[in-house]
Amino acid sequence: MSFKGKKVVFLVFTILLLPTISGAAFLERTVGVAVTSSMDEQEASLSGYVTDISMNPLNGALVRVSFHETYVENYSDAFGYYHVEHIPLCYCVKNATCSKQGYQTEWVLLSISENTTYNFSLIPLNLTCYPLFNGTMGINGWYISCVNVSFVIGAGIDAVFYQLDGGEYFQYTGPFQVSESGHHMFKWYSVYQGNPSVDLCTTLSIERDNPELTVSVQRIGIKKLSVTINAVDETSGINRAELYLDGTLFIVFKELPCEGVIGCLGRHNLTVVAIDNAGHSVNDSLITSYNSQRYSHHPGSFVSHLFFVFRFIQQLLLIHWNIVSGFFL
Repeated sequence: MSFKGKKVVFLVFTILLLPTISGAAFLERTVGVAVTSSMDEQEASLSGYVTDISMNPLNGALVRVSFHETYVENYSDAFGYYHVEHIPLCYCVKNATCSKQGYQTEWVLLSISENTTYNFSLIPLNLTCYPLFNGTMGINGWYISCVNVSFVIGAGIDAVFYQLDGGEYFQYTGPFQVSESGHHMFKWYSVYQGNPSVDLCTTLSIERDNPELTVSVQRIGIKKLSVTINAVDETSGINRAELYLDGTLFIVFKELPCEGVIGCLGRHNLTVVAIDNAGHSVNDSLITSYNSQRYSHHPGSFVSHLFFVFRFIQQLLLIHWNIVSGFFL
């Protein structure tokens, strides 16, 4: 083949390659843009106050923001303030609802950006007379303190009567307190010009007691601990138990009681925290040793000096032996 023929073949081969090379470069640029876009995703929040139509703050009102077939929510505090976080920052409109037993549910469509505020004003089911509950709100609708009960009474009302947990009706004469833990059924009615209204009711949930926690730890090998955990709460129930090893969260348990084995060499700080459904927590901490269930160290004793020497040897060994080498089974 002549030199001129070779030039023609080389030129045709180069032209055939150009679309493939160009297409590959465009594909790389497209992928790079997609990755950058996903990293820029941010979150928004919604906060404000919940009041009744007389501008009294409502404690324990549930504010829920729905989006993408899921939702986030928060309860209002004693001042009526709420703050809902972890809302995706996007262009879609969110459905925000505010509800409380004894009141009409309010909902609104909002375009929520960073630090959006919106105030809800709930209309009571009985416009002339309704109760106000004020206390410290925990989680899941539980009050974790005594609850002060008062009534908003409209003009012309002759008397208000209330009932707690199916007991006797009492005439309301001023604010009173409910302190017993548990689910309470609260009913009331008003009298206007001698005519009683229909009975209205709501629930009041109070949890003032901490859960009960029992932890048993026993060494069953040079680097194995047998751990048994149980927690009970007769009022609100147990939400979870958390196990910390040397101050670091090791594992979370949703079902109790539980039993398992930890791969753990030597002396360590083991802490278990039990949390009930109202937000109360209780913990139990202990120090693990090489041959006993609970270990206490007394500076200056012969045992402490012996432990110091043993600890020094352990540190040399741990260069090749990880402290935590196993998980709960």
